[in-house]
Amino acid sequence: MEPVIQSISAVERPPSPGGARTLARFTVQLGDVRLYGLLLREFPDGTRRTIAPNVGGQHCASFQPAIAEKITKAASKALAGGQIADSLIRRTA
Repeated sequence: MEPVIQSISAVERPPSPGGARTLARFTVQLGDVRLYGLLLREFPDGTRRTIAPNVGGQHCASFQPAIAEKITKAASKALAGGQIADSLIRRTA
């Protein structure tokens, strides 16, 4: 199952205490499941990770490493001007 980025918006935030900075907030479609409010973060060494939003002080989702990497790559591509979901493009056209 390939992740499809439904929407993405750049975020301007200073780095967190751990040194990571938030680059974007996005929505991803994974098969029949859509996840909102995910964060794309970049760490000082240049690696990027997808972070699930917090609900009640805990992350509301987690991903196995293989799917997390696919989501992060798709979000990075979309942020850099890559294609996002066709359905979103049709709605705004």
